[in-house]
Amino acid sequence: MKKFFAFIALAAALVSTSCNKWLDINTNPNYIAEADMSMLLPTVQLMTADKVGYELSLYGSFWAQYVVQCSTTNQYYTVMTYDVTNSTFTGPWSYFYASILPRIKEIIEKAEQAGDASNYILEAKSMLVYTLYLLTSLYDEVAYTEGYVTESQTPHFDSGKDMQAIIIALCEEIRAMDAQKAAQDEIMNVTASADMVFGGDTDAWFQFVNTLYLKVLLRDFSANSSKISALLAEDNFLAEDASFDNFQDQADKSNPFYESDRRQLNTTNNIRCCSDIFGVLDASDPRLTYFYDNNPGGVVTGGAYGTAADPTETSRLALYATEPVYFATVDEAEFLKAEAYARLGNAAQAQAAYEAAIAAAFDRVGAKGAADFIAGAYAFDPGTTEQMVEQIINQKWASQVHGLPWEGWFDLNRTGYPVRGTTITDNHGVLDSGYPQRFIYSKTSADYNPNSPTPVALNVKMWWQK
Repeated sequence: MKKFFAFIALAAALVSTSCNKWLDINTNPNYIAEADMSMLLPTVQLMTADKVGYELSLYGSFWAQYVVQCSTTNQYYTVMTYDVTNSTFTGPWSYFYASILPRIKEIIEKAEQAGDASNYILEAKSMLVYTLYLLTSLYDEVAYTEGYVTESQTPHFDSGKDMQAIIIALCEEIRAMDAQKAAQDEIMNVTASADMVFGGDTDAWFQFVNTLYLKVLLRDFSANSSKISALLAEDNFLAEDASFDNFQDQADKSNPFYESDRRQLNTTNNIRCCSDIFGVLDASDPRLTYFYDNNPGGVVTGGAYGTAADPTETSRLALYATEPVYFATVDEAEFLKAEAYARLGNAAQAQAAYEAAIAAAFDRVGAKGAADFIAGAYAFDPGTTEQMVEQIINQKWASQVHGLPWEGWFDLNRTGYPVRGTTITDNHGVLDSGYPQRFIYSKTSADYNPNSPTPVALNVKMWWQK
């Protein structure tokens, strides 16, 4: 069971680590020179949850087309219309590089020196894989070989395809670890009170990595089909959600999205329901009232994507102070399995995983009646590979409104589902053509690193996108 870790202690950990080559600044003598692994690990998890829970949730919610901007406010109008610049994404880029990756590396180094802390190595390397997965999913090229491994101040960047190989290799490195020793080291060198994701459950960490591994392999199915088949045969994926759930309904202690949009802004009406959700979900689906609130006449309603919605006529995106920030979920793992089986031509296994995914998606938000929808409105219809994949990704997309909205955007770009112009709205915002495919490289990277990649437009596709 995960234990609550006081946010004061976590905040202290944010400034307690030693300065190194990652940040060329003077050392503050008032800060603690060294931080223990038990402080560094929750700090990494908290900082990741902060970026994932706010920026990625915000942009994912709009760019996956789950929400629209309110007509009486304008805080996120530029997000909805894709009117962004290279200054827009400085926060996530700097945070991952200057704060998260250095601390991950420090945990691994300290654990390797300790000799009996393979549980910490497992957990830190898993967070490394997740961080690199997010960075390359958002920005494509990533400064790993020189930016992380050698800590160059002016690193060259690894290409997106090279990062794919690096992430796969890291997953395989973790999978090759001695699971029994990791469990024994957990007993001897406990992370239960420090691990804010799985409470020191090393089996769950291996399942998390397997789920990430499958997700990355699916980006190039034809090249990885044999690895995918072997991984499916193991069937050791998430049995519980990978989430940071240590939030309180108090100022500065709540879910990051809720904290920013509902507690700190001068309005709570900004983010309205997008009617695109009804292109996939049945209007009677009970999850809708978890996803959206302030429903006119008690009915969830939405506006077309790209338009500013009247708050008296549309529902609002529901946000919850204590809702977890998810890194991966059980339903996502089952949807990944379903897609993999469909691409392998195994319709029976694809259907079984698809139905398990919908059931898990209902369970995650406390909704009832999944079996009726699985047998009715959402019944699996075996057909061609693409027909199976489309219905799987459509339901996966609809299940990620709350929890993994950025993954909905990633899948929309990777697979083309739900189909724009048919299932959901076709809207280009301020773009001449195309849709947002990536975050733009940070202005600070371009200004201070002569080896930073040439700026790429928002609508330029990455190698793995359809």
